[in-house]
Amino acid sequence: MRHTKTRLDGRWVLITGAGHGLGRAMAGAFADAGSRIIVTDQDPDRVDSTTRWLSRRGNPAVGIEMDVTSERSVADARSDVISRIGSVDVLVNNAGIVRGGPFTDVPLEEHLTTLDVNTHGPIRVTHAFLPDLLASPVAHLVNIISASALIGLPGASTYAASKWALLGFSESLREELRQAGHSQACVTAVCPSYISTGLFAGVRPPRFTRMLTPAAVARQVVKAVLNRRPKLMLPRSVSLIPLSRALLPDSWSQRLGDWTGIHAGMANWHGHQQAETDSLTKAPETPMVESAEAAEAAEAAEAAEAAPLAGS
Repeated sequence: MRHTKTRLDGRWVLITGAGHGLGRAMAGAFADAGSRIIVTDQDPDRVDSTTRWLSRRGNPAVGIEMDVTSERSVADARSDVISRIGSVDVLVNNAGIVRGGPFTDVPLEEHLTTLDVNTHGPIRVTHAFLPDLLASPVAHLVNIISASALIGLPGASTYAASKWALLGFSESLREELRQAGHSQACVTAVCPSYISTGLFAGVRPPRFTRMLTPAAVARQVVKAVLNRRPKLMLPRSVSLIPLSRALLPDSWSQRLGDWTGIHAGMANWHGHQQAETDSLTKAPETPMVESAEAAEAAEAAEAAEAAPLAGS
């Protein structure tokens, strides 16, 4: 069935992890599309910072503290949304963490925390908000996943596993909703390569590619919601990963991963740092909207990248 474009004017969009980085960029991008924003984050100071930033731009926004690893916190946030707003139209599961290093060098607790935030977190939030979401004529769920959900990522094995699981959850839930007759509902799985938010400080993007910017990714996420796309891969060359793995013998795929640098990308990861390129952190007054010429140039440059990537 062919769907008409979604209209976001006046719609409430809830974003987890919206206090900084990509989450904050998406808050600005959805606001630019006419949406009203529910800013959630486990850090109340970041919630306040992003909410005040949106308000200064003239965008309707409310801030709610929510820890995606806590069932009680998620339930309290839902109650707050119901009492203050009523319900949500778009839910964006964005909150996530990265833990890098050789598997046995990383403490088990950090592996389990990665799974709890990146996989269990979106499941908790979706389980709480989905009944309310389905009452909306828009009813759109967005899961920010990773290109590492499509290919192994040495040095971040549990991170990749958490993203593989989230991709499976997204695709399964999409089909479940379709079979249940929720024709208005849409689930978008977003699989980007490395983003310059600081979470991937020290990583090396694959050959012929560069780090994506939060603003560029945020624009594409909004477009994917407007066009009801089930999957968004950024840059477009990421879509070559499933194709190459399906067509090439495993040994060739491994050599290709070595040659492009995918398998060595996390070798020099050294943890979260404030990204130099994250203008939202350095200059919160900077508008999210770029000129049409700049946006088109950025998209053209991203589309021109031709090597498969991994990361998020």
